[in-house]
Amino acid sequence: MQDCRKAGIPGIAVLAVLAAALVQQAPAQAAKPAGSVQLTPYTAPDKSASAGVPAGWQVSKGEETVIQMTGPDGATIFLGNTFIARNAPFQAGQKGPGGTDLSMPYTANLAQKLTMILDQGAAVAGKPAPQIVLTSGVPMQVPAVLGQCGRFVANVNGAQGADKIMGALCSLPLDSGGVFKNIMVLAQAPAAVAGQDAPIAAAVFASYQVPSDMLARKLAPFTPAPVAAVPAVGAPRGPAPGPAAQADTSSECFDLIVLRETPASQLPQKCGGKAPNN
Repeated sequence: MQDCRKAGIPGIAVLAVLAAALVQQAPAQAAKPAGSVQLTPYTAPDKSASAGVPAGWQVSKGEETVIQMTGPDGATIFLGNTFIARNAPFQAGQKGPGGTDLSMPYTANLAQKLTMILDQGAAVAGKPAPQIVLTSGVPMQVPAVLGQCGRFVANVNGAQGADKIMGALCSLPLDSGGVFKNIMVLAQAPAAVAGQDAPIAAAVFASYQVPSDMLARKLAPFTPAPVAAVPAVGAPRGPAPGPAAQADTSSECFDLIVLRETPASQLPQKCGGKAPNN
């Protein structure tokens, strides 16, 4: 991932930071093990997701796999947001056609997609776009069914002061209708307290759970797959394409790699690891 030119943070909910990315950025004197953070279990009213809530934090949204919470020092954690993009030139403030959130080129790299998603949020909210400088961008090894994924850490300077954001972005494959989903997890905090909040955020991310059926729906192509033609009578029948099996693989690999950061030695081979498939 390359340095981002700018991004509009205020007014949008973006999805997700991975635990390791946050912990690595925490000052040694401020960090404490994520396992020592006390969390109160929270389940969204529609049962689409669950996560632990730290003491003093308040949940502001919980529906459709999205959980958003804010801490007493101004930090915010976003879990589960999906941005649906049409493969077309980007224009800030304009939503894409057909119910998509925005238009942006599918061939853009992850840093550019991150920037466009954040710029879009700021423009839609009518707020200026602060400057964002990527300080860390690490690609993640994922199977083709998950497209491209990467972790990022960035410094943001805007009207509200200096913030730090840390997260992960997955840009899923382009579907048959020229649409692709982008899924993020993200934590945002004032720079002065970001190191202290890092282990808290890490614990929350580790607690985030999405039921397999909901995750499969989240990862499914936006455009329904075309109906396969029925073979002529007497024609040889090969094995079914298995869209359900592909959805199961996508869900399992996304959960293991993106949300759980499972080591390659423990990942099943279908997810690019070394362990046998179940």
